[in-house]
Amino acid sequence: MRSWLYGLLLVVCISGKGELALAQSNSYQFVRYSAEKGLSHNQVNCFLKDRKGFVWIGTAEGLNRFDGYSFKIFKHNPADTTTLSDHHILDLFEDPDGYIWIHTRKGYNIYDPSTERMDKEANKAARRLGLPDADFNRVLKNSDGNYWIHHNRLGLLKYMPSGKQLIKINYNPPTQKRARQKEKARTVISDFNEDKNGNLWIVYNDGFLARLGSKNYKPTFESSLLQEKQTGISDNHRVFVDQDGEPWVYIIKAVRGAFYFDLESNELVPVNKAAPDFRLNNNIVSAIISGPDGKIWIGTDHGGINMVDKKKKAVSVLQHNPNDPKTISQNSILALYKDQTGMIWAGTFKTGFCNYHKNIFKFSLIRNLPSSPGSLPFNDVNVFAEDKKGNIWIGANGGGLIYYDRKNNSFRQYRNIPGNPNSLSNDVVVSLLLDKSDILWIGTYFGGLNSFDGKTFRRYLHNPADSTSLIDDRVWEIFEDSERRLWIGTLGDGLDLFDRQKNTFRHFRPFAPNSISSDYIAAMIEDKDGDIWIGTAYGIDVLKRNAGRFVHFGHDANNPGSLSSDNVISLEEDALGNIWVGTAQGLNLYDKKRNRFISYDLKDGLPDNSILTIAVDSKQDLWLGTSKGLVHFRIGKRNGTLPEKFDIRTYNEVDGLQGRSFNENAAIRLRSGELIFGGANGFSIFSPEKWQDEPVNSDVVLTDFQIFNKSIKPDEKLNGKVVLEKSISVTDEIRLEYSQNVFTIEFAALNFLHWDKNHYLYTLQGFNDQWFEADNNTRKVTYTNLDPGNYVFKVRIKEGNAVSKERILKIRIDPPFWKTPLAYILYVLTMIGALAVARWVLLERERLNFKIEQERREALQLHELDLMKIKFFTNVSHEFRTPLTLMLTPLESLLNSIHADSGVRSQLSMIHRNARRLLNLVTQLLDFKKLEVEETEFRPERGDIIHFIREIAHTFSYLSERKHIDFTCITDEDSRFALFDQEKLSRIMYNLLSNAFKFTPEHGKVSVKIRIINVENAEQLEVIVADSGIGIPKEAQEKVFDRFFQHTLPDHMVNQGSGIGLAITKEFVKLHGGTIQVESEEGKGSTFTMYLPLHAAPSGHIEAEPVQKIDVREELTNAEKPDTENNRNKPVLLLAEDNDEFREYLREVLQKDYQIYEAPNGRIGLAIILDIIPDLIVSDVMMPEMDGMQLCRRVKTDNRISHIPILLLTARAEDEQQLQGYETGADAYVIKPFRLDILQAQIRNLIRLREQFQKQFQKHIRIEPSEITVLSLDEQFISKAVKVVEEHIGDSEFTVEQLSSEMAMSRMYLYKKLLSLTGKTPVEFIRIIRLRRAAALLEKSNFTVSEIAYQVGFNNPKYFARQFKEEYKVLPTEFRKKEAVGE
Repeated sequence: MRSWLYGLLLVVCISGKGELALAQSNSYQFVRYSAEKGLSHNQVNCFLKDRKGFVWIGTAEGLNRFDGYSFKIFKHNPADTTTLSDHHILDLFEDPDGYIWIHTRKGYNIYDPSTERMDKEANKAARRLGLPDADFNRVLKNSDGNYWIHHNRLGLLKYMPSGKQLIKINYNPPTQKRARQKEKARTVISDFNEDKNGNLWIVYNDGFLARLGSKNYKPTFESSLLQEKQTGISDNHRVFVDQDGEPWVYIIKAVRGAFYFDLESNELVPVNKAAPDFRLNNNIVSAIISGPDGKIWIGTDHGGINMVDKKKKAVSVLQHNPNDPKTISQNSILALYKDQTGMIWAGTFKTGFCNYHKNIFKFSLIRNLPSSPGSLPFNDVNVFAEDKKGNIWIGANGGGLIYYDRKNNSFRQYRNIPGNPNSLSNDVVVSLLLDKSDILWIGTYFGGLNSFDGKTFRRYLHNPADSTSLIDDRVWEIFEDSERRLWIGTLGDGLDLFDRQKNTFRHFRPFAPNSISSDYIAAMIEDKDGDIWIGTAYGIDVLKRNAGRFVHFGHDANNPGSLSSDNVISLEEDALGNIWVGTAQGLNLYDKKRNRFISYDLKDGLPDNSILTIAVDSKQDLWLGTSKGLVHFRIGKRNGTLPEKFDIRTYNEVDGLQGRSFNENAAIRLRSGELIFGGANGFSIFSPEKWQDEPVNSDVVLTDFQIFNKSIKPDEKLNGKVVLEKSISVTDEIRLEYSQNVFTIEFAALNFLHWDKNHYLYTLQGFNDQWFEADNNTRKVTYTNLDPGNYVFKVRIKEGNAVSKERILKIRIDPPFWKTPLAYILYVLTMIGALAVARWVLLERERLNFKIEQERREALQLHELDLMKIKFFTNVSHEFRTPLTLMLTPLESLLNSIHADSGVRSQLSMIHRNARRLLNLVTQLLDFKKLEVEETEFRPERGDIIHFIREIAHTFSYLSERKHIDFTCITDEDSRFALFDQEKLSRIMYNLLSNAFKFTPEHGKVSVKIRIINVENAEQLEVIVADSGIGIPKEAQEKVFDRFFQHTLPDHMVNQGSGIGLAITKEFVKLHGGTIQVESEEGKGSTFTMYLPLHAAPSGHIEAEPVQKIDVREELTNAEKPDTENNRNKPVLLLAEDNDEFREYLREVLQKDYQIYEAPNGRIGLAIILDIIPDLIVSDVMMPEMDGMQLCRRVKTDNRISHIPILLLTARAEDEQQLQGYETGADAYVIKPFRLDILQAQIRNLIRLREQFQKQFQKHIRIEPSEITVLSLDEQFISKAVKVVEEHIGDSEFTVEQLSSEMAMSRMYLYKKLLSLTGKTPVEFIRIIRLRRAAALLEKSNFTVSEIAYQVGFNNPKYFARQFKEEYKVLPTEFRKKEAVGE
């Protein structure tokens, strides 16, 4: 009794014969569409698939055009006459011209696909078919493309579009004759249909049935069997002809079932709920069609779809299952329709429609259905095993062990029973093996190993106390090899070999000698050679049968022929001996010949690199379970046994599978060749031999065209123009304006099988010739800002290697008007006109330019002539300066040497005054030249401007006395310091006062008034020079400041001016930032008023000390003293002057005090300088061969003579000339003519400065020679000499010759240069540096006197002491004591 109870608890059996309804879920799977997906109404009355491939669905609330993705809805709109006349659709058909006829409650509407408009003129449209009107109730298109029409007045007609021929069929059934005889209601055709041989079957409203031949339209069969049933007179009789050519008649909206005419036995077979053979579940039949596999599909109201198998005389039912979304939408079927592809469309009363095709869901799914007790008990399956009967053992992931009886479609479940050791040890089953003794071995997760003989479970568990027990309770793999050895792979402790005789386990630990390399065993197979392949988390270990040793294969990043990953998940061998390895990084194939692996991954088309399971079908193609779908790895061509060409297809839940991700180990190939793949939501069984991919036979159509996101309808105007004359679906070319260059094209492939697997490729030639893949969800392509031009849009679909026909749309974007050919013609004409005008303008401009150029050249010539004149006068003026110097200098000497009361002195003074006046005119001419070439610079200096002007005015006191002119100078203030250019202000005052005195007669008046005024909060100096002279005419007053202007003078006066004095005055006033003006009255005198802004000195400015004046008399007195010294002691002076008289004069004047050497030019002068090394050089600037500037530059850059001072003489008084002279190294600059006493004083000062410089060097040497900061060439020379001596200071043999060699000059030049700079000979220079260093050592070191003597280069200490005493007046020892006491 207890054993029976245990058995009852052990086996939980859910068994029983599978119901027919259950089977439909696996074999017939539908896709549902309803109002939730965009359908206009859930009551679907009829279907039609047009020649383009669109499916039209007539509902109780509008017409729908379906492209597989979305619905385009047409409804009745009272305000729009181009819409449907009624929204309730009864029937649909397509005429030969492609127009869609929509049968509504208010008659026919005709839809024009090209204009997308509804035409309500049905009679007019009927005339295209040769009919007088649209009074017909049934239209049928046969397989030949001809149309059968039943006209209510004309009867049965046949329309042949090829010849547009309408044939009337004259057939009167016998019942019609009897009806006329009995004067009963006339029988009419209710429905007709055609069989596969072209025969026409006609059913009348009273049930009479007839068949007309396809050739002569004569009756070949007539039957009144149904008529005799007295089903009544009804226009709802319908006839269907099956594949055997036998008719089925039913009456819609009646509870009569259907009737099948058995032509062979001439028997009317009832098909209803009470029928003995063909028993329906409902008698309200709404539609009958031919289904797949020759079955008859009968749509019923509230009974679903009854499928009749004529041969088996059996009926199965397809009904709605609320728990299964792949069943029909509803059991109330209103319409059934089968299109050209074999797809069946079923319209329901309240839930839309559904469609079925054998390839919509390629896989049947076996899963748990809560509402079906006989379904799979548990969805999540891990592993499969097949028994000898072909039934399947299933290991569930928490559902225990399940036995699937395929024949009876039943399941039996075995689960763990707590407390019962004879039950399954754990409900998580991860591995299964049915060994050769039909013992089922079950590996569990933390439940160890189980064996099941069909009655009892036996457990093998890990026992820590028993080393021969199972090593780990997580048994992931079980494998029996050809020697019937049982291998157990665990999840975390390696591999076990089970001895079934002794019930012991031999352990193979990772990294043990001759063992595996990982403790995780993922897969095991045995190849044809008997070698056992073990997949692990660390590659593959192969146990060689012959050698009995393990060989390891792993991943090597540096070896492309190694495994793609060490993480091995699955293993399989095909019939050709290829070993396939699934890893976490792709599929691998082992090439035995080359002992390497070939890998396949994402780049080869795999949806994911993680290969969870591998199964090989009978064609030796692979089926791979991945985390992103089931992959069919179809090999098209092989090179030997290795794949050369292959194709990859991926399937997922859309194809009927349990999902996209599959479980590890959940795959098996059955002996029948079928494959099983499972996952978390059930499993699928399929036969690859029967596998057939649906070819790509649907073309792409364009479904919408948008401009700026607005859909464009046919004949709709945009910017006043029609864009689409026809529907975009039939349009091949579009022309757009330039402003319409942002558009969107929507497309769809009318493939209702797997729309979500369509891969759309598109391109726009003319923009980008590359093909791109479109988003399958939106199927839209938008182009923005396209340039005007011609484009070709192409789109196609691709599935695998198959590609559909391209849909082509030509698009032309017109350019704007300004880019049209007409515009370009206008542009060309405009350009030509513009060029003509431009040519005329250019010619005129050239003429004008030529004229201007001529005038410019003439002006340039005049300007160049003026410049030549000015240059001539300037050069002449420069030449005047030398003779003027020869005149003025001796005159000044004579005047200083003659007594004031001498008559000769007055004559000499007159000569001196006129020479000075001539010099002033020369200077004025040079100032004018500066103004002409804009070389005048404003050089302000701080000074007492009132005192300065007053001093200049006082210089004219002598002239006022001589001409008896009353001259006054009045100032408001005695003193005022400001910034002004003293030279230019003196010229201003000189010109104004000289003109005043010149044009004022004797006993006249000249006055100077100076005052400070305030103008706009700024102080200005007002200087007024007034005279009582002849005055200036009013018309000439505006020109007095113009250059070279001279007005007419009275006859008794002679104009001695040049006309440039006042012009220079005005320019100098402007340089000061001031203004000058004149007021004059002819005969009464003139007044010149000058305003100068007073510029204060900058903050912190310190007034410069006044220049020390030279006492000329004292200097002359000293110069006249007789030279008592020897001529050899006089300083040596070189005179370089090309004017012989001037050079002779200077020699006579200077030879009393200096040794004079002469040179007529710079070249000879340089040679003399190098020869005699003079103390001073006096040179003229302008000389032949080598001028004074070049001579100065040569001297100052030659180390041998760079110490010699140079004084330059020149007649050019320009500031730039002086600056150039100073930049070349000149020490002084004297302008001709000059005062002799000033020249002599300059020469003495330069000689004195040279002596002071010499003393300064000596002082530096005494202090610390090595600390001199050098700047000039002479200083650099001395510094280098000191450095050379210091470098050899300890060398007693260091001589003057060595020093001159180090200094790169001869001994003579070294002697002269050192003597000139330091006053010391080279020997003295070396000795004094040695002594200075010795003194420093005596002060700061503890060396003895002898040691110091040797260190500073003296080889005799006594001689050193004597020389030291001569220099410092004490002996070295006394010097040290003296310094020590001082400290």
